[in-house]
Amino acid sequence: MLHAQSNRDPDDLQRRGFWSIFEQSRIPMALVDRNRRYVSVNDAVIELYQYPRGEVLGRVAGHSAMDEEPATGDEQWEELVRTDELYGERVVAHANGTPMEVSYAAHATTVGDRWLALIVTLSARFTPDGSELLRPAVVGHRNGTQSKLTDREREVVRLVALGSSTRRIAADLGLSFETIRTHVRNAMAKTGAHTRAQLVALVLGDGLIED
Repeated sequence: MLHAQSNRDPDDLQRRGFWSIFEQSRIPMALVDRNRRYVSVNDAVIELYQYPRGEVLGRVAGHSAMDEEPATGDEQWEELVRTDELYGERVVAHANGTPMEVSYAAHATTVGDRWLALIVTLSARFTPDGSELLRPAVVGHRNGTQSKLTDREREVVRLVALGSSTRRIAADLGLSFETIRTHVRNAMAKTGAHTRAQLVALVLGDGLIED
């Protein structure tokens, strides 16, 4: 398994479990610094987009965009830096040259003392009429609720962040399918997330779950 690369604060990251989940998750995730450059991507990103890791790290986020002028990308980045969150859709170039429509959620986080943007791919499909490569996503905004997740909700969301299905989580925890769905719905309501992948971006970015 290829591991994400970045500077780490061992004590802080061990407490939050951030890197364990980031690296192991089957949900595509990337970290971008204030200079708008990729500092880390997980294996799911490499699997989806097919760019070599060495070609991604250090590149400007959005370099593969095919649907916007540079000024538009700059405006979106400024919004993310200003509000600490951004949800949207764009067309990017897959490594094989095929246009790919993606939906994404970006949420600011602090790793050690470093501001970083956690970007999670919510959905992806080849255009114009390609099949969905990930779970379909509804892109929306947080409702501002800052309610604390319960221990069980954090446990369930951690497994969601690792890419486990509802049935797998129910089996692993010895709970019913409906109970797990309820925990996920409650966590989404408390964070304002509209999809599971958006939920992951929010709870990881805010440090609400531990390893």
